[in-house]
Amino acid sequence: MSDSPHEVQLVLAEFDRSQLSESQRDLQGDDFRTAVQDHLSAQFIDEGGAAEVVVTEDRIIIRWSASSEAKSITERGINWLKEGDYEKGIATLRLALLRNSTDSAALFNLGMALSDKGVLEESVNFLKQSVAVHPSHAHGWVALGVAQARMGDDASAIDSLKKAVIINPKDGYSHKNLGALLSRMGNANEALKHLQLATQMLPTDPDTWFNLAGALAEAGVLDDADEAYKKVIHLAPNGPLAHRSEAARNRIVESTFRERGGDLRPDAFSYCLSALQRFDGMPKAEIQRITFEIAMLGTRGLQVNDPAEQYTLNAIPGKFSGLHLLCIEYVGFKLIDPSVDLGFDLSAEYAAACLIRGKM
Repeated sequence: MSDSPHEVQLVLAEFDRSQLSESQRDLQGDDFRTAVQDHLSAQFIDEGGAAEVVVTEDRIIIRWSASSEAKSITERGINWLKEGDYEKGIATLRLALLRNSTDSAALFNLGMALSDKGVLEESVNFLKQSVAVHPSHAHGWVALGVAQARMGDDASAIDSLKKAVIINPKDGYSHKNLGALLSRMGNANEALKHLQLATQMLPTDPDTWFNLAGALAEAGVLDDADEAYKKVIHLAPNGPLAHRSEAARNRIVESTFRERGGDLRPDAFSYCLSALQRFDGMPKAEIQRITFEIAMLGTRGLQVNDPAEQYTLNAIPGKFSGLHLLCIEYVGFKLIDPSVDLGFDLSAEYAAACLIRGKM
């Protein structure tokens, strides 16, 4: 049994010609009206034949009969979005709202789609309408907060995300987004509370661990920050977050490295000097082989502040500490490609070693 049909009318002159194939965009008169009718009929066709499209001299009329066999306009739009066709999904959800301006599902999904496409002001408008219609919808508040944050309105975004957390305190994504924003606003203590909760609820999400690591580093809890960065690398070893985490770990190690050793670390100076001596007269290809082996080992993390000799190489006999290997790598790259930035500053120790080496 079918419901009574719903009718949506649009002004033909306002139809977006870019929806048509390139060969049809300049059509006029009956040819243009036929192209529009064919395009919309194909867009809204359903198993139950629920849509009828009529194009008059100046209007587009879409009559929609919902049935047990045919999807509603809103469902059709959401399905287009799920399939990755944002153009059809957005257009269909706009039609759904012409039929029913308080359709919360259409408002929510259209708002999220526009946010993803960067149409932020309109996205925020639809998402505000969505939560006004359905104020207990936590995901609606999250989507609104994300769109507001993308607009740079962090204060409003935090207010929206706090509402989401109150409605559903067990939603990890609410805590994750709220924590990231609070951290960005400099509220480290409150940010840590939400990000720690988020990692409990989303234990395999590398973004959540990365946000927590950054907040911990900002708060000066460096050992815990380093562990969180390690977690990111474990969860997403080949992604961009892993590279950013490695760089952040290097910054942490470097900061504690200087604190413990002053302006010039004598142990690092000694290691740089011995590396210069080792490489003296060695073919460039051999220096490169040694340096690259250490670089590959370093992708798994070198414990620079641990004096234990726990590492071995294929290219060089013996055991080495993390700092010793880092110094060899630093000197090696200075000899084969000085433009390489290892993300760890040993320039003072290297310069002192070069000075002494020049006098030997």
